[in-house]
Amino acid sequence: MSVPADPKVLAGKTVVVTGAGRGIGRAIALAAARAGATVVLASRTAEQLADVAREAFSVGGTALVVTADVRVRADVDHLVARAVAETGRIDAVVSNAGVFVWRPLEKLSEEEWDRVLDTNLKATYLLVHAALPELKKSRGRILNISSIHGTAGDANVVAHCAAKFGLIGMTKALALELRPHGISVNALCPGSTENRTRNVEASPHEKPLEEKLDAFDVAAAALFLLSPAAETVTGAVLDVWGGTRVEVKV
Repeated sequence: MSVPADPKVLAGKTVVVTGAGRGIGRAIALAAARAGATVVLASRTAEQLADVAREAFSVGGTALVVTADVRVRADVDHLVARAVAETGRIDAVVSNAGVFVWRPLEKLSEEEWDRVLDTNLKATYLLVHAALPELKKSRGRILNISSIHGTAGDANVVAHCAAKFGLIGMTKALALELRPHGISVNALCPGSTENRTRNVEASPHEKPLEEKLDAFDVAAAALFLLSPAAETVTGAVLDVWGGTRVEVKV
């Protein structure tokens, strides 16, 4: 995993990461911790968060664990309040929590539709809405984790595409709305990603544009967008596809 030249580019910052118990969220949290941030880890699974917190401390970072269902306003408000109470600030939020349902529309239940939209899209609204007063103080960063399905439609993932396309629209609209407050808003669109990586440091790819992504590949791009190197970047939608191929049929 490559990092900016200064290994502690996020020193003194507080970064909230949802869906931090595994996969891309875990990788982003560990990358931010290694870069000096205090990471606020949020998900519904306390045991997974505890494991990630231990890993964050092992790479020289600091972590705060907050169990939360990001679809529930009270939980998100509690998450933000804990972050501020224990660290004194919020400099960035990474909206990563998501669910994926592979189902043709005619077999997709209303409950599944609501679960996908609430977790992948509404949760971002709740997080940003709650954290915005603190982000205005810090002139902070919002990073939304969309998907390859946020820019390319595909069969059997209608709900996921609706949510992830919507997240990109939200990103672009918020980038304009929050520009006067010095808050940058960007999105990452990962391709097919291996979420079972156990090591904090991913092995280098021999052919990075041909191989399946590792979660830490996505984390490296996220760290760039959270770092001072990206202070002029807002409204961007960064594709991180690696070897993922998409065949668009219309």
